[in-house]
Amino acid sequence: MRTVTVKTWLTRCLVGGLLTSAPALAQDDDPYAYPEEEPGPTQEQIDEEEAAEYRRRYTDQAEEFRRVSEQEGEDGDFKELAGLDDPNKGFAVELLAGALLLSSPQGRFADTTVGLGVRATWEYGRILNIEPLREALWADIRWTFGGQSDGTKFIKGSSTYHYFTIAPAYELKFGKSDFGVFGQVGGGISYMSTSITVDTKETEVTGVKPVIQYGLGLRGRPRLTSDGNLRLALRLEAIGYRRGYLNDFFLGGSVGVAF
Repeated sequence: MRTVTVKTWLTRCLVGGLLTSAPALAQDDDPYAYPEEEPGPTQEQIDEEEAAEYRRRYTDQAEEFRRVSEQEGEDGDFKELAGLDDPNKGFAVELLAGALLLSSPQGRFADTTVGLGVRATWEYGRILNIEPLREALWADIRWTFGGQSDGTKFIKGSSTYHYFTIAPAYELKFGKSDFGVFGQVGGGISYMSTSITVDTKETEVTGVKPVIQYGLGLRGRPRLTSDGNLRLALRLEAIGYRRGYLNDFFLGGSVGVAF
């Protein structure tokens, strides 16, 4: 009897506990959702932002350059910026050689001799800061000389001629090339020394006369290096020297360096 009573009592306690306990609700098996970080920009978005920044900077620089280049001076003219990025100084030194045609006192067309000399050039148009005139205006300081002699063993005469001139020029370029044609007019002095030798006695006569130089030619200044300002100076020319009533001519060329 005791066994049945104990079992009945345990059964009643178990049933009562189940009835009085809160029902167990099923729980969600999904993992706990942690706060997610915001997704970063994609490579396409980065590229677009970089492109937009580049366009903005380029636009700002272009606008600034336009504003400065079109800035008006007191007289209403635009300020020229032609010389800001030019590495050239506009100087050149050349050695020249050719034929010197001297007026002949004997009625011939000319007495031809070798003409030599040296020349320094300055492109003074660069100081004007006007783009069309920067390389179009320049001037030469020039020394040309030649000599001739004639006679016999007993009587002999020889003469030397020196021309010291300064001549400005104007050049017309062949488009954007480094070559062009020019014309120039200038002046200076001519120095002539003549000596007459009779047997062993020599008599020398010297004289100075004003001279007018004029002429035309072809001039070139090709670059020697791609990233420097050193250039090769070339010239072919026909130059006249008017001294008194006489006309002498130099037909030749020159080569040198420009920087």
